[in-house]
Amino acid sequence: MLEGVTWFRQSSVRIRRGGVEIHVDPWGIPEESTADFILLTHPHFDNFSEDDIAKVRGRDTTLVAPISMRKQLEEADHLMRPGDMVHLDGIEILAVPAYNEDKKFHPSENEWLGYVFTVDGVTYYHSGDTDFHESMNQIRCDVAFLPCGGHYTMGPDAVRAAAACHAHVVVPVHWGSGDDIRANAERVEEMFDGEVVILEQGISG
Repeated sequence: MLEGVTWFRQSSVRIRRGGVEIHVDPWGIPEESTADFILLTHPHFDNFSEDDIAKVRGRDTTLVAPISMRKQLEEADHLMRPGDMVHLDGIEILAVPAYNEDKKFHPSENEWLGYVFTVDGVTYYHSGDTDFHESMNQIRCDVAFLPCGGHYTMGPDAVRAAAACHAHVVVPVHWGSGDDIRANAERVEEMFDGEVVILEQGISG
């Protein structure tokens, strides 16, 4: 299920599958390519990098972002709120909530996003920068990209999110930079009953 999946830095993920290339929060991209879709979760610097977007954005790239980023991204093709869904060239994209329960960094009123989308029969859930919340129980996915840094997002309790969305495979993200240490990703691996794959930065699964 992780064939064609690359994790770069923080929450930056690229998926190449079925002739489609999708980037979520491109950051730390080492080389240029042409994405079919770019999905942005929120406007923090390590999630919204105009330099990295330029590396992967082509003339026909579809750019999707939270509606709260409309002033920063007037050229966005689709601005979404939690619960919105779009069908684009055979890809169904569902916007889902991403927020902190007890931290100030990602307030729920900002309506920042995670995304659930299916490519060539595999359903991916990229949670965005978030804590666990009960609406994750409504999500079903094959692969879940879940933050586990513990300071700005969930820590090892990402296993709750993994169980809630019935993920077959979990890929920990948002670790390895600053205080977000590999130990948290390894702790998720120890605690989750299913499969956890800790990707190395820039190495495809």
